[in-house]
Amino acid sequence: MKSFLFLLPLLGAFVLADDKCECPQVKCPANDAVALCKCLNSRETICKRHCPDYVPTYLPCPERPPTPTASAKPPKCTCETKYCPMAWPESCKCANNNAKECYDECGGDAPVYQVCDAAPTLVTRTVPAPKPSATHAVCGGGRGNYHTCADGFACIKKPGSTGCGPECDGYGICVKDKLCGGFAGFACDSGMSCIDDPRDDCDPKYGGADCGGLCMYNTYL
Repeated sequence: MKSFLFLLPLLGAFVLADDKCECPQVKCPANDAVALCKCLNSRETICKRHCPDYVPTYLPCPERPPTPTASAKPPKCTCETKYCPMAWPESCKCANNNAKECYDECGGDAPVYQVCDAAPTLVTRTVPAPKPSATHAVCGGGRGNYHTCADGFACIKKPGSTGCGPECDGYGICVKDKLCGGFAGFACDSGMSCIDDPRDDCDPKYGGADCGGLCMYNTYL
């Protein structure tokens, strides 16, 4: 809260002729010299109106100093944009010349010039082809949310999983529907093994011989 100064009559000489007439008190701000002076003079006028026999005393008030204005900053030096031909070594020489002209005009850090004697060599980098991830897509599930396999793949039960798999609305995995093993002993790709095909009646666990199978990633076994 700003402090306010309760002003009483300034001088004892301003005693009113009529003792019954008293000047009203006025609150004036004490934190601003100009405002305080104007407030005191206004109080004198109010007192004169209230008590006609009162002789007001007005103070000379100071003038407010002018508000300083920020001086305009000199414009920043900006180099003109110049374009160079897209051919070596003309582009190199042109860029060096533009950098020198800009430095001569605006100063700043000394430019670093390019070497324009020989054409720049392009560095080639061979990006290896992405390898397929060792995962099988999920298939099966309930009738309302059944996942099918892509063409050329079969949906089978995941080895080691509980339940009956996709045969009874369970989930399974998609494997490539390509024969491995059997009489011909077809091999699987690296990182994969040939497991028994659960869709046929030949099972080596129950005496089946030369049963055909399907290839599966070893991480699933």
